[in-house]
Amino acid sequence: MSKASKHPESAGRIQFVIRRIGIWCFVLLLFAAAAYGANNKLDISEHTYASEKISYSFDGFRIVHISDLHNKTFAQDNAAVMQEIRGMQPDIIVLTGDMIDVSNHTDIPAAELFMHQISEIAPVYYVLGNHENMLDKSDLNPFLDKIKEDGIVLLNNERVQVSSKTGQTFSLIGMDDNSLQANLLGTLAAEAPDDLKILLAHEPQYLDEYYAEAGIDLVFSGHAHGGQFRIPFAHQGIWAPDQGFFPDMTEGCVTSKNGGTTMYISRGLGNSSFPLRAFNHPEITCVTLRVGG
Repeated sequence: MSKASKHPESAGRIQFVIRRIGIWCFVLLLFAAAAYGANNKLDISEHTYASEKISYSFDGFRIVHISDLHNKTFAQDNAAVMQEIRGMQPDIIVLTGDMIDVSNHTDIPAAELFMHQISEIAPVYYVLGNHENMLDKSDLNPFLDKIKEDGIVLLNNERVQVSSKTGQTFSLIGMDDNSLQANLLGTLAAEAPDDLKILLAHEPQYLDEYYAEAGIDLVFSGHAHGGQFRIPFAHQGIWAPDQGFFPDMTEGCVTSKNGGTTMYISRGLGNSSFPLRAFNHPEITCVTLRVGG
């Protein structure tokens, strides 16, 4: 067979390879676009919590919940994110830990910027997560001093009374992540002077064993990152820290087994050592308090 008769076959193979490369490039571009969207398109989740323990002066009171920033910065120095938070018209903002990340991309100034920006929107209450507790004190303490200057209230195993415009209060308890299994929560809840007791706690898996047992009414939590990778349309995460595979508590509203405690879990805003989410957009939640039951 002559060399000329082999040429069309070689050209066909080259075209086949080029098409394969083109298909794979297209697939990779789609994946990159999906990954960018999954990690940067913000979801706003609205919930209503009704209870007879809520006084009429708190009817319509709005609590914006943010968790697990992991020192992420969104486009234009968070401008669009701050616009969304302002649009929710929060009465208070609660932060349930891991605002800083302790891994290969720790960026304390990025966390400080975000904290400063939200402090200009509404009063902010904050508890430490596992990542803040892994920071060296030489890094953590200046950060805490900085956010204190912005008026952010750190609740380190403490309770405060949040007041309405007419003077009624509810009890807001904040537990450091290293203290979630301590008896201190029960003591703080038992000594709370208000009927309504709200807890900020970084990790959700202690709902029945500790939070409900202490008589908490409403919990805000994070930590699970929505399961990081979520099964499309199933609202099921693949894996969460301290819960393992196919965890039960990664997002949304969960009720304790005794029915007395409601918990809202944020999927969070950022990522830790694993940099990608799938079918799991960053999330900010807003809970509106209503009188009733």
